[in-house]
Amino acid sequence: MKNLLNQLIQLQELNFAKEEQQAATTKMPLAQLEKSIAKLRAQLPTETADRYDRLLQRNSLAVVPLARGNCSRCGLAVPAAVVNAVKAGEQLQYCPHCGRFLFLPESVGRQPKKKIDSDAPVPVGIARFSSASLMLPRLAATSREEVIGELTKLLSDGGFIEDAATMAELALRREAIVSTGVEHGLAFPHVRDVEGGGLTLALGMKPKGLDFGAPADHLSKIFFFIVIPTPATAFYLRLLAGLVRTFESAEARNALLECEKPEQMWKTLTKLTRETIP
Repeated sequence: MKNLLNQLIQLQELNFAKEEQQAATTKMPLAQLEKSIAKLRAQLPTETADRYDRLLQRNSLAVVPLARGNCSRCGLAVPAAVVNAVKAGEQLQYCPHCGRFLFLPESVGRQPKKKIDSDAPVPVGIARFSSASLMLPRLAATSREEVIGELTKLLSDGGFIEDAATMAELALRREAIVSTGVEHGLAFPHVRDVEGGGLTLALGMKPKGLDFGAPADHLSKIFFFIVIPTPATAFYLRLLAGLVRTFESAEARNALLECEKPEQMWKTLTKLTRETIP
């Protein structure tokens, strides 16, 4: 049964990677992804595959992790008997509220809970997800692994995530499916199904560029590392599309790459995304 659950999780990752490619309007051919999706789905029992398809029609997530005894998608408590059955792994288990397949992840990315200042002004636009403290004008990295390592450390040092090493490992697992590097020197490494907190974005730059696995061997220069709690999955795709629309312009990319200080980067990013990320 564990093998069947792993197949479902892998199938969902492939489907979501396809949605990301479509949201980013990438020119990377999707034929290989679609072939892998069809091959993996064909290996599932008919009843399981049909249920997966029905769930996917309603939402991009059909398989979700348990989070401290709750379904991480609908947020409702799961009966103890179901939680124990998920842990036992002898049969597929479903959330009794939303019907999604449930699993216990081997590694979990976590964010610390933030205190909300009720008197502070409500942020708008990109400020809902990031800040000047998460801008890194000059990455020292020379590889994909080092880019992810620097950005997860930045997030950890700022108190936005709990464990940089776990986040880096999960992001690299995602990169192994298909690179998040796209056209125009952009890359969007990320971690989904993170517990606690909200969608968070860190931004690092390497003006000379490096190989991040983008199509046509293009070098990547601008790296958006995004931390995505399960409930924010659908919005993440809209954020991704907005960022791509903004930086498909060479003028916008150059304006950002010319920044040498975090505060300058932040002001430029805020200005450039004012219309695309309301």
